[in-house]
Amino acid sequence: MALGASGTMPVGWNEAVPPNGFHNRDRHKASESNDNPLGLATPVGDVDIETTPEHRNLVAGDPRCATWTRRYDDPNVVALRDRLAERNGIAGLEVVDPGDVERATAIFHRDGFVAVADALQTEQLEQLRRGVDEVIAALVAADPEGAVGGGAGGLPHRYSFGGTSVSRHMFHRPEWAQLIDLPTTTPILTSIFASPDYIVYGCGGDLALPGAIEYQGLHSDTVWSEIHDPQGGLTMRDLPTPVIAVNFPTIDLTPINGPIRIIPGTHRSNAAIPTLADEPEWMRLSTVCPLQAGSAIIRDARCWHSGTPNLSRDVRAMPGVEYMAPWFRSEALIRSMSYDTWSKLSPHAQRISRYIVCDKGEAVIGEGINHPRRVERERIHAQQLAALSPQAATAYQRRT
Repeated sequence: MALGASGTMPVGWNEAVPPNGFHNRDRHKASESNDNPLGLATPVGDVDIETTPEHRNLVAGDPRCATWTRRYDDPNVVALRDRLAERNGIAGLEVVDPGDVERATAIFHRDGFVAVADALQTEQLEQLRRGVDEVIAALVAADPEGAVGGGAGGLPHRYSFGGTSVSRHMFHRPEWAQLIDLPTTTPILTSIFASPDYIVYGCGGDLALPGAIEYQGLHSDTVWSEIHDPQGGLTMRDLPTPVIAVNFPTIDLTPINGPIRIIPGTHRSNAAIPTLADEPEWMRLSTVCPLQAGSAIIRDARCWHSGTPNLSRDVRAMPGVEYMAPWFRSEALIRSMSYDTWSKLSPHAQRISRYIVCDKGEAVIGEGINHPRRVERERIHAQQLAALSPQAATAYQRRT
């Protein structure tokens, strides 16, 4: 067992949970690449994994650890931990100061992401940690083995905060809502988008329990379907940044505790995303570490990225917020914020949240409930929807 985000909750390292979560995953062939142009429209595959809709194509798991045991002292785990401690991390990673907006913008456009130090004040970070621990407690209570999995690829010992929320987002938690408009990140977002007229649409992030021994497959967060160009000359990769995700690690990211990996420059690449079996080793080591807790990782959603093994004894949590460019919209934009939450936001946060806020007095279906199993989330959603009047239920469904 290991500690939660604030060092108080024992979770993880359950050797009873097999690698990749499904005994039969290795019988399901991976696609030729991890590209997913269908995005949110991706159907549930032959293996019904617990994952976010845009990542339902990632069903192959990690072939390298298929015969390992999920134990801290498993010889294969120990060998990987030693190798990561020695070699993991992007060489020369530049972490910028929040006030250096011009440099942050230049790095973002060059690499597809930028790491920003001291994005959160001490009080904000502590508040976020408390919220994270409460959500983790709910997930662990429903899945004490850590076997259900979630996020990109449905791997065990990993969860998506937004993906496990019945409302599909975490806007109802003040710990997350505080992240929408920060004096440290808003100027950088405004500079990257070259406008203050971007909008917020998503609120979630992810966590990796200790003992998450698998790599996730590289992927883009494709919260859209590929654009239709009759002449076949234009893709989403050819456009300016459509979506930005900002993640805030709640503990220091180290080589061994599951730092996010990002492949620089791939936000504008039309190359096929390689599978875990085909990617070169340097891609597995292209992680954003070391990085202090309370920093921000601002990334183009198209940039190839994934989770990495958490071989430590601590939970690695990275809550986050997602934004759409002023010119971009998709089916990912749903009403998922209560009017009460919206009324407490800053004027800028209120303005950029205008497409996701519900009417005054209108309930947000599923608000405040996180559960790792999709079937249970759908049951709760249907139950709460049925409790509304027929007119209110119809109106709600039309707007979400």
